[in-house]
Amino acid sequence: MERVHQGKDEPVRMPHERIVNIDKDQHGIVDPRIVGSLPQGQFLMTAAAEDLRSGHITRWVQQCSQVPLLVSVAIPRGMPIEPLLRDSRCFAICGIRPDDRVITRRFSSEEKGQEDPFVGLESFNDVTGAPILQRSRYYLDCELIGHLAMESDCRIYIGQVVSGKWLELNDATGDRA
Repeated sequence: MERVHQGKDEPVRMPHERIVNIDKDQHGIVDPRIVGSLPQGQFLMTAAAEDLRSGHITRWVQQCSQVPLLVSVAIPRGMPIEPLLRDSRCFAICGIRPDDRVITRRFSSEEKGQEDPFVGLESFNDVTGAPILQRSRYYLDCELIGHLAMESDCRIYIGQVVSGKWLELNDATGDRA
């Protein structure tokens, strides 16, 4: 199949290819299949400071170093969890099942000043004191070592993993996955 030229400043593309404008001001164009192939999942980032606890569901958690083991987590700016991250200097990442509607509903609210979202859910603490949901598939307990505040809709938090465990049982063997 031949490539189609769409004008001097237009990208060359195949007629069947879909392209997406990422930022019209920057004229960035990306095939949505590329963005769709980037790693993402269903995670709950949690933090606690003093007597306050908070959590935020995010799709973007990525290992960014092996020694020491570091992870990066992207969340939108202005989330209620951010002051707790700043004050406690730690967080946990809980891997949650995509079909867990209780967790999704409980932690999807972006309202400030809401009730403690952990009330009624079994949780525990490991090394850092960040809350960890018992119903998580697994968790990473992290010390916050830095963050990036770019000119974008998200901030990136970098955590050094100090502990982590599988919590979900393998249905076939009864072992931790």
